[in-house]
Amino acid sequence: MFEAILDPVMRPLLSLPSFWAIFLISFLITLAITLVYKFTTDQARMRHLKGELKKFQEKMKKARNDPEKLMKLQQESMSLNFELMKHSFKPTLYTFIPIIIIFGWLNASMAFYNIAPGQQFNITASFSPGVVGNASIAFIPANVSLVPNDTVPIVDSQATWTLSADAGTYKATVTHGSDAVEKTFLISPERKYEAPVQTYSGAISKVTVSNEPVHPLEPVSLFGWHPGWLGTYIIFSILLSILLRKILNVV
Repeated sequence: MFEAILDPVMRPLLSLPSFWAIFLISFLITLAITLVYKFTTDQARMRHLKGELKKFQEKMKKARNDPEKLMKLQQESMSLNFELMKHSFKPTLYTFIPIIIIFGWLNASMAFYNIAPGQQFNITASFSPGVVGNASIAFIPANVSLVPNDTVPIVDSQATWTLSADAGTYKATVTHGSDAVEKTFLISPERKYEAPVQTYSGAISKVTVSNEPVHPLEPVSLFGWHPGWLGTYIIFSILLSILLRKILNVV
């Protein structure tokens, strides 16, 4: 439902490099949140509360050796913090649901790259410890090219098939003995995909389609971490929030 509404607006962003797409989305969302926060809160009162809290922090530092006075100051400070939180709660109500909807679209459209028609990729079935033998795979529709064939041995609790197919939505059935599971995957020239990983209970524990994950900051890493779309969004939104709050004079 919401994908049909968001797609005409958001899908053009997928033609951009993932770095710039996430940056632009982060900027627009952060700007919207900042403006909502600015115009739905009493900024004068919030400035006053933050100023009072800063004074209380100074007083508490000086009262470290006076437990009774310190406790009284902490109680008064908590009362101010609670009022500050109440002011912040209102804009959260306005922005929470729209952001969740947008995040759902992003997770379905920007977390992974699509598998293109004719591109070789893997489907890997993971098995419970101790499962041995062979595993087979079949497809609906059946016009899928497999390397080397549809039955492969289970090695280290995994069985992997290499394949390619024309554009379309496919259903793979992985079978081991009397156990069988299904996994849907999508071949598309556009940035569209099904969730690459699906888990199950039984001998076959997981089936993974090898859609490549999106790492917008590559080749840069943060202490060995290569953030995906969500991690990149969080980094951008924190930096942009600091900048926009200063520019728009928002406390």
